[in-house]
Amino acid sequence: MFIYKRFVQFYETDAQGIVHHSNYFKYFEEARGELLRSLGYPYSKLREKGFEVVLLKATCEFIKPLYYDEEFEIRLRLEELNRFFFTFSYEVFCKELRARGSTKHCIVREGKVASIPIEVKKKLEGLFYSF
Repeated sequence: MFIYKRFVQFYETDAQGIVHHSNYFKYFEEARGELLRSLGYPYSKLREKGFEVVLLKATCEFIKPLYYDEEFEIRLRLEELNRFFFTFSYEVFCKELRARGSTKHCIVREGKVASIPIEVKKKLEGLFYSF
């Protein structure tokens, strides 16, 4: 499991003072980006090599709201990894479970689905055992 922590910003809240639902997907992307950075493969490095990480599917179940200035964490897990696809699950915690979701991805090169680069796949495989 990889843990990403942050605070709710005021601009992320809606007229009711709670985090707008669309921001959870941004939180998932932030956590995923930090995970890849921690593995030595930030999006910028992948793009330099001609690869793009493409989102295929995203889900989120909203359990309890988050409010401005609350500190929360996202617990990210790699759930699936094969030659072409990888799936992450996310749990948003602030003293208790507030939301959960998942995202499924592939790698694209020159506009076509490509095999996950071997060095990236090895780093991702390590997630099954190291977190």
